[in-house]
Amino acid sequence: MKTSEIAAVIQTYFDASYEGSGEKMREVFHSAAHVYGHSGSGALNDMDKETFASLVESSNHDPNRSGYPRQEEILAIEFTGENTAVARVKLRVRDTAFTDVLSFIRIDGRWSIISKLLSGVPVG
Repeated sequence: MKTSEIAAVIQTYFDASYEGSGEKMREVFHSAAHVYGHSGSGALNDMDKETFASLVESSNHDPNRSGYPRQEEILAIEFTGENTAVARVKLRVRDTAFTDVLSFIRIDGRWSIISKLLSGVPVG
C-alpha cells in the first residue's frame, strides 16, 4: 500500500477545488460517492458525485478566479485495509476553511474517493 498513491488522488482533489474543475472532481470520486456535511442552517447536505461536481464547477465556487489564496494540507492518511483508506485534509475554498474526511476505495488497482465528510468554518 502506497501513501503516495492516495496523496496523488488528494492532490487532484485539491487542484479541482482550487480550479473549480468539475471534470477533475468526477475523475477522483467513485461513481457511487457521496458528500456529507452540515449547511449553515444545520441541515444535513447529502450530494452525489454529479451534484458535487456541478457545484464545484459553478463560477461562484472558483477560488482561483476570485483571487483567494491557495491553502491546503494533508493532515493524515491511514490504510484501513488492503483496498481501503481514510484521509483527513484541510483546504480553503474562497472564504471558508474546510476540514474534510475522505474515504478511499481501490478497485481494479485504482484509488478513488467513495465518501467525503466536510466541516467548514468562515475565514475572517
